Amino acid sequence: MDRFSSLTVFRRVVERGSFSAAARDLNYSNAAVSKMVKDLEAELGAQLIVRTTRSLHLTEIGQTYFDQVSDLLDGLAAADEQVRADTGTPRGRLRIAAPMSFGLATVAHMLPRFAARYPDIRIDLVMNDQFVDLVDGGFDLAIRGGALADSSLRARKLLDIRRIVCAAPDYLSRHTPPATPKDLVHHACLVYSGAQSPDIWHVHNGADQAAIPVRSVFRANSSLAVREAARSGLGIALVPDLYVRDALSSGDLVRILPDWDGAPHALFALYPAHREQSLKHRLLIDFLVEEFAGLTSARA
Repeated sequence: MDRFSSLTVFRRVVERGSFSAAARDLNYSNAAVSKMVKDLEAELGAQLIVRTTRSLHLTEIGQTYFDQVSDLLDGLAAADEQVRADTGTPRGRLRIAAPMSFGLATVAHMLPRFAARYPDIRIDLVMNDQFVDLVDGGFDLAIRGGALADSSLRARKLLDIRRIVCAAPDYLSRHTPPATPKDLVHHACLVYSGAQSPDIWHVHNGADQAAIPVRSVFRANSSLAVREAARSGLGIALVPDLYVRDALSSGDLVRILPDWDGAPHALFALYPAHREQSLKHRLLIDFLVEEFAGLTSARA
């Protein structure tokens, strides 16, 4: 193998934290990936990676080498992207992280359209509600809520998530619908356990705000699971409106307390700063901004 391939394999092994994961990404055998790293270490005369049966980590000199190799490969990729920008042929892989429920409800439906538009770009979508490190995880972009804390990342706002209170007609036929947020304390509530304060619902009506302690009869770490529990008539849910648009249109769910929304939550596309000059990254970000703008206008 040439040096470029060896460096690419070394970087992917470190980013993915696994020889087997790097092999799958690069379509090599596990044995080939292991041999390329060993040959690279032999050529350099230094151990770069310490391997155990459960994990691997970089040696001190390995970390220095990884940083320099990453800068080199990023520079080459940027040069390639500049040429492709001039010729209009974006290609390569885009590894994207998204929250599970949000990814299933929105992103998974959008990305096939992007892939069809740019057939030379390969999409690798990873949906997980756990925090992911973009650089260490080898991600090109993550969709994530909240404030930007890492100055090495760039952000583009995609949309403001609006959460609404809703329930099935069956539930409302058996219980007096709440007239004010305070009435929620008397109802069976369906709770998204991944929220910052799952058992306290924060709602607002313009400048008026309320924090309501709720009695949960069902908890789930997926808003889609909470939606389905609400459709079954189990109780009242506070869920993103994007997830219940069809159920509201069909009458499977009914919005209650229509003047009150959950606390707003902005969603961003985050990406490493060095990706800004990449054509395929710019195309992806512009595509997502366009797609989510369409969702926002559709629900207005």
